[in-house]
Amino acid sequence: MIQQEIKSFFYYLILGLLVPINLYAQNTAGIYKIRFIIDQDLTNEVRVNISGETTPDRFNVTSTFPNNLIDSIHNVITKTVAKQLASNTSILYKKNRKGQDVKSYGSSTSLEGMPRNRLKKAILAEEKDFYVRVRINFSARGGIGTSFLGTTVTNIRPVVIMKIVAFSVEKKRVYSKKVRVRDFSRLRAVENTIGSVSIRRSEVLLPIEIYTMLERTVEEYEK
Repeated sequence: MIQQEIKSFFYYLILGLLVPINLYAQNTAGIYKIRFIIDQDLTNEVRVNISGETTPDRFNVTSTFPNNLIDSIHNVITKTVAKQLASNTSILYKKNRKGQDVKSYGSSTSLEGMPRNRLKKAILAEEKDFYVRVRINFSARGGIGTSFLGTTVTNIRPVVIMKIVAFSVEKKRVYSKKVRVRDFSRLRAVENTIGSVSIRRSEVLLPIEIYTMLERTVEEYEK
């Protein structure tokens, strides 16, 4: 009899500990838009300027950024949003007529494969507690260059800005935070000018370096 009462006691004790977990369900969040911008000065190895007009870029972010790193970027951003909003977070892609995910097209200044939905359509498409917009900007801050006989040497400082904004289903802003990280190694650029032609050769960021810098920015964001 006593043993039965002890078993019943532990049964209800364990049940009591589990019930709150079910009563307080986790919030849900959907990332409907990510803008991932990279300054061309950080990715273009060679730039030719003739009579004030720049030739087409040789470096294209979309053709050199591997898909596995783009997936990793999605994962890092999703985990960060989940931590900040204490929510179960996923990416909300807009759908085309065939039911396929609509993703951003890459260019020389932005990454492909990012969600590019709109807040109104995201709210209508799927029910969430939060609807999230993310902006990540890799900019180039150039120092004062030194010039001699048509050659200019400049040290470029990469700066990463990350901003996350969340909205409620009523389209009210409920969360907003931005960080700026500057403590990255400088890149050296050398520009030679002869007459109306200028050729600029620069140290550039590799895709894996861009991803590593994003991880560093996320660390700062989560402080």
